[in-house]
Amino acid sequence: MKLNYKKGFTLIELLVVIAIIGILASIVLTSLTSAKNKANRTAAMANLRGVMPELIMCADGGGYGYTAGAPTGGTTYVCQAAATGNALPANYIGPVWPSLGNTGWAYGTPVVTPAGTLSAATSYVYTATKTGEATITCTFPTGTCS
Repeated sequence: MKLNYKKGFTLIELLVVIAIIGILASIVLTSLTSAKNKANRTAAMANLRGVMPELIMCADGGGYGYTAGAPTGGTTYVCQAAATGNALPANYIGPVWPSLGNTGWAYGTPVVTPAGTLSAATSYVYTATKTGEATITCTFPTGTCS
């Protein structure tokens, strides 16, 4: 009597394995997207926090915080010679607002209260926004970002 052994897998077994691999891949990709979004938010928040020391120096020098619209990363000075414009105060070599890169975040228009120099201000609030995400808000002189 000859025994008939099957070699290989049936079509159903292969399809089940492929379906399981597909489900696992979709779970991994979903978690990677979430991790990427969290990393982009953290990077944007770190850039916003990096402006705080410059605002302190600007306030000490009697400068104004930029309020003429949303700052352009890489070109707009953090400290201004006047309430509007993009001119540096005398004897001040100041940095520009950092670029938020390809994170999808964009600056909002900063608000100073009351209007005037940073040294006289009770608050200077600047923000970053991204569609579908909670706004990042930073406040000077408290130095908080959330």
